Amino acid sequence: MPHVDEERILRAYEYAKKAHEGMTRESGEPYIQHPLETAKILLDLKPDEDSIIAALLHDVLEDTEITADEIRENFDERIIPLLKGLEKLGKIYYQGRERQVENLRKMFLAMAKDIRVILVKLCDRLHNMRTLDHVKPDKQKRIAEETLSVYSPIASRLGIFHIKNEMDDLCFKYLHPKDNERLRKDMAETTGLQKNIIKKGTIILKKVLKKNNMQAEIEGRVKHFYSIHRKLKRKDKNYISELYDIFALRIIVDSEAECYQALGIIHKNWTPLTRRFKDYIANKKSNDYQSLHTTIVGLVPSLNNQPIEIQIRTHDMNNVAKYGIAAHWEYKEKAGYSIAVPEDKLNWVQNLVALHDNLKSNSEFIENLNMDIFHDRIFVVTPKGDVKDLPRDATPVDFAYSIHTDVGNKCKGAKVDGKIVPLDYKLKNNEVVEILTSNTPSPNRYWLSFTITSHAKSSIKHWFNAQEKENLVKMGKDLLNKHLKRLGMPPLSGELGLLKKYSDKRLTVREREEVLEKVGNGSVEAVSVIKKIVPKDILASKQIEPTVNKKVLTDSIKLEKKNEVLITGQKGYKTQLATCCKPTIENEIIGYITRGRGVTIHRSYCKVLMGHDRNRFVKASWGIKNKPAYNVRLGIEKKSRVGLLRDIAEIFTRNNLSILDLKIGKALTIDTVVHSVGALDKLVHELETVPDVFKVKEIRK
Repeated sequence: MPHVDEERILRAYEYAKKAHEGMTRESGEPYIQHPLETAKILLDLKPDEDSIIAALLHDVLEDTEITADEIRENFDERIIPLLKGLEKLGKIYYQGRERQVENLRKMFLAMAKDIRVILVKLCDRLHNMRTLDHVKPDKQKRIAEETLSVYSPIASRLGIFHIKNEMDDLCFKYLHPKDNERLRKDMAETTGLQKNIIKKGTIILKKVLKKNNMQAEIEGRVKHFYSIHRKLKRKDKNYISELYDIFALRIIVDSEAECYQALGIIHKNWTPLTRRFKDYIANKKSNDYQSLHTTIVGLVPSLNNQPIEIQIRTHDMNNVAKYGIAAHWEYKEKAGYSIAVPEDKLNWVQNLVALHDNLKSNSEFIENLNMDIFHDRIFVVTPKGDVKDLPRDATPVDFAYSIHTDVGNKCKGAKVDGKIVPLDYKLKNNEVVEILTSNTPSPNRYWLSFTITSHAKSSIKHWFNAQEKENLVKMGKDLLNKHLKRLGMPPLSGELGLLKKYSDKRLTVREREEVLEKVGNGSVEAVSVIKKIVPKDILASKQIEPTVNKKVLTDSIKLEKKNEVLITGQKGYKTQLATCCKPTIENEIIGYITRGRGVTIHRSYCKVLMGHDRNRFVKASWGIKNKPAYNVRLGIEKKSRVGLLRDIAEIFTRNNLSILDLKIGKALTIDTVVHSVGALDKLVHELETVPDVFKVKEIRK
């Protein structure tokens, strides 16, 4: 390994050895043996110097008293991000939930901003699997499941098959011990056959290729145990003799053209099995694997014409098949050091990582392989270890609704990594989020201003729509019950039995509630419903209050001079101010028609009006020629972001208010004019719903 500072690596080994002094593994061997073996496995992936040092030091931060600052002093800043990344990945655990597997893999990749972190972690996990015999059976199974579900697929995605295959076989041993034992026994019985097929097949192939003036290297391979097990299950087979690719011979040539020439020679001399040919050169796999695969019969006639798979590839393709992504950062001396494999060979790697321009050394190339495939997603964890995949800038409320709609509706607070945070806090990768809930649902309309997932927004809106309907149904029921009481009849039952037969139709409970909702919102008059559900003899014996005609308001009315009120925009109605809410000219008002006393004027949001007959409400306004104008200065405490001023300006436009002056500083100062205290309250409330606005207050000039 050229250009590796051996003294620095040896110093890292001695540093780790001293840090782990006195510590032992489950096997009883000194703990330093684990980071040392991890680094040795890593060497096959052609690592840079910092990767080797990170492998040697990867457990120091987590398992000893040594701090990042101490390591920084001894080995410089470059090592710290690698060690921090490894420490983070060490906290990812598979909880045995299949539905969480894909999110767990995504989170693993998203957290490892530097691909070297993943490579070291894979080597770390492989050595742990090699020494799994020394831990308890329940822990063996958990670690094997985690490895098979998370680590092995990532090794496959990176094309590092020698690590993936060994991991798979070790997992197979602990997860399916009986199947593993039986399969190994079956394979042991065919050991002689394997060796003969590979030995004789190699001799025959070399002879035929040489006869056709083709030079090639030939390797033999036997399929891995777990791969055989999966194929037997998938094909519903019981015996390895029923599979055609247990044994394979690999032909390695110099060029892509020679791959197809070799294929033609083989098909000319032996019988290929139909539907067993695959061209992974023209249609390479997502992990950059390339090869021609064909299965032939008759290569070794003396051995029962056992079908055998032939794989044909170039030296570069073979290198990628062995080392995956690591094959792309081999370097050679050529007026300095540069990448041996051209960039047009990187393919999917270019989509996986952000490559920087003008990289002149192997170390610099590897160092800048930064993961960039999940830049619009975050992965956060529940206290139980479930991983949630959310959009970037998602909040605890989005997270709560992603767990369950009920959790979202009952959300009252959140803890992130054990600390209380605001509900509009923007979550970050790998944070552990705990939702604090109340006993009853209590969503807030303000949440709609900062939630970003469609599920959260639709759930909040649905809840408020349901609540509004519930209130209207109750209002309609109260109105009908007042009429029924006046007629000497019992109130509506829980199942609304009186409404069962309505307009000569039989209504379901849901349809009965819809009738009450219409009464509550004023689209259907209560009197008309009463006439349809109360027997005619009862109606005849009792006089029902007629629908209020607004013309009665003009009878015997004297114009009030003081604080004149306009009813439906007109003067001349008899009015009086309600004593319950005592409206003033600064308040928005509404009129309520009384019997014999004209119109009582209430504040628009007076609680006393709840449940009153909606047919009696009329529009009211103050009869003032010139509305008073109040100059107001507002101080807005906020967090700067793109679009904040636009959102604030939209609220002023919606309320038909002018911005007279605006000053931007740590706080935002706005001068405007309002015509009432109510209008000011409404403006302040709406401004406080804007995301990243913390507080709005009036500043006395």
